[in-house]
Amino acid sequence: MATPNDAGREDGFTIAEVLVAFMIAALGTILALEIAGMTAGGVQRLERRRVAADESEGVVLRLVAAGGLRPGLIRGRFSDGTAWVLGVSDARPALGLERVPPLWRLRLTRDEPAGPLLYTTLMPEDPDG
Repeated sequence: MATPNDAGREDGFTIAEVLVAFMIAALGTILALEIAGMTAGGVQRLERRRVAADESEGVVLRLVAAGGLRPGLIRGRFSDGTAWVLGVSDARPALGLERVPPLWRLRLTRDEPAGPLLYTTLMPEDPDG
């Protein structure tokens, strides 16, 4: 209820209060956009790694299916043009298993043999192959 001293005053916000409210809203929007951008970047990196892992496994499976693994390096390129190197080595000596058929250690890396590891596995040699 208005008192006689309040005559002529209008209820509302001052320009300073409105500017502060807009500033807080703008900061909140900027923060939300920053978080959304970081999340989208993380999702893209994760998707690139998933694709690289899938393609790496496909490379190894195709080479194993072609048969006749031998120690050494095999080089190639992924569908996006990135170079890969598959290192094939016999894991028996490291495991103390000299009397069994070869157990191949397969390491697929990016660009060079010491590059970032993309895929690794052990594969026994097919006794019938």
